Amino acid sequence: MHRPLRYLAIASSALALLLSACGGGGSSAPSASSMSGASAGATSSGTVTAFGSIFVNGHEFVTAGAKVFDDDAGTVVNGTSSLEVGMSVDLRASPQSSQSHPEASEIHVHPLVRGVVDGSDETSSTLTVMGQTIQLSASTIFSDHRACVTATSSPCAPITGQSGLTTTSGSGSSATAGSYVTVWGYLFAADASGAANVVATLVSAADTPTSTTHVAYKAEGVVNSVGTNSITIGALTVDLSSAVCHGGGASTSCASAFSAGQVVSAIGAKAPGLPATSFTADAAFLRSKIAVETPGATVEVEGKVSSVVTSPASFVLRGFTVDASALTSLPAVGDVVVVTGTVSSDGTSIVASAVKVIHAAKAATYGFEGDVTSVVAGGGADTFVLTLLGQTINVDSSTRLLDLSTRNDPTVNPFNVSTFQTYLAASASQHVIARTRADAGGNLTATSVIIVPTSATSAVSGHVDATPAPVNSTGTGVATNFAVHGIAVSADPAAIVRMYSQRNAYGFGGMGRATGATVSAGDLVLVFGSYASGTLTVTAPASARSVVLDFGAGRSDDDDRDCF
Repeated sequence: MHRPLRYLAIASSALALLLSACGGGGSSAPSASSMSGASAGATSSGTVTAFGSIFVNGHEFVTAGAKVFDDDAGTVVNGTSSLEVGMSVDLRASPQSSQSHPEASEIHVHPLVRGVVDGSDETSSTLTVMGQTIQLSASTIFSDHRACVTATSSPCAPITGQSGLTTTSGSGSSATAGSYVTVWGYLFAADASGAANVVATLVSAADTPTSTTHVAYKAEGVVNSVGTNSITIGALTVDLSSAVCHGGGASTSCASAFSAGQVVSAIGAKAPGLPATSFTADAAFLRSKIAVETPGATVEVEGKVSSVVTSPASFVLRGFTVDASALTSLPAVGDVVVVTGTVSSDGTSIVASAVKVIHAAKAATYGFEGDVTSVVAGGGADTFVLTLLGQTINVDSSTRLLDLSTRNDPTVNPFNVSTFQTYLAASASQHVIARTRADAGGNLTATSVIIVPTSATSAVSGHVDATPAPVNSTGTGVATNFAVHGIAVSADPAAIVRMYSQRNAYGFGGMGRATGATVSAGDLVLVFGSYASGTLTVTAPASARSVVLDFGAGRSDDDDRDCF
């Protein structure tokens, strides 16, 4: 689908976007030394955050001469019209690049999972697709490519978050398939223990394939075990008996192609039986855990830290070890970071020269929806300060930027950190949804800013402040009052809904609800209402645009995952 049509997936409700922006409390981990500019010929492995050329790992790369390689399909195209914000890519800079004017020569793309959503647990923000556990976070972007979204008659509501996805019901021949999705992101598995999770940067919904394309279904991850012409990846057994296997740049016998601990991608045209526990692959490929294996090569890699060792200083990212001996401080487990360094002599690890924490595991996350009241330049190049619902929010090159209010082609009129202030000023809609993280001092930095159609409704998501203490209503017509990140909320008790976890007949998580709730400090809430003079007012009866959804006390172990 042409990219302007992708951006036609207008959020009919901001609910899903704000739900995925919720988060917990805690202090932000200190950032280590800053990432340097992109070196000539270096490889940047990270997430596309904006266009106008292409932004990856905080750099803008000129793409005039770039070729886009689909590593699964084996195709090569000129131009970036097939790319979108949230995709994870391996981008090789041209040898003619400079740190001030980097140019992309090759952009390699391959998602980690393609298949049907068998399970969705909104309490842990996870999906089950092709036997893989997909971890969603406050930074995950959703897009919808289904034909019905842009249909001229009876268009369907676009999927804008986890709650919009359907899951498989039944099993075997009586199964009804859930939403078909493609998941982009990075591996969170450190070993072959079976905990092969994927951290999603983009979940893209589409119509279930009807053609026999050999890349229609896919699972990529750490091999847990090896059988006779089979391997297991996560909870999926992959039958290789009729597959073509590739390793070390050449085809090889599937019976001995792979071993436990390696990263393998298995693809096929035929859908597995549902729920997917086994899959007959047409082809399987050995993949490296790092973007480039050439010793001494310069590389930048984005990922989520799965373990940390203090002596000798190192941490694990995407399943490979990062030598952190040259760093002055270490990231924490769960931090999303970008590492700059060189590939070790054995080609299996990275010696880090710098690391930038772009989302601390213990950083509180908040979501805001409303009209932008001001945008001013920040303290550094390509940084801005956005004012929304009275909150000052920092925007930088790591912020993912989307305009869902128009059919605008981002390659013609780009919305990125360089054009941020002028683009917003010229936008017909000043209504935005901002997902943010807060540091130890409460300062907010946007993980994403999404322009949506104009609306009279404003919203906030996050944990209820301890000060001022919540005051719950004790009588009819008396409002319950509390605050979320300093935003005062005045809510009719009849519009407060308690949300709780429940399981369906197939063991997958969902949410139940009950009217009436006592709001407590630390509760995770999602509030829709009318904003004026510093107060978000919620009136009864409860509706999609006037409600307090109270999810109770949130976790504090990994707040980026504390989303619904």
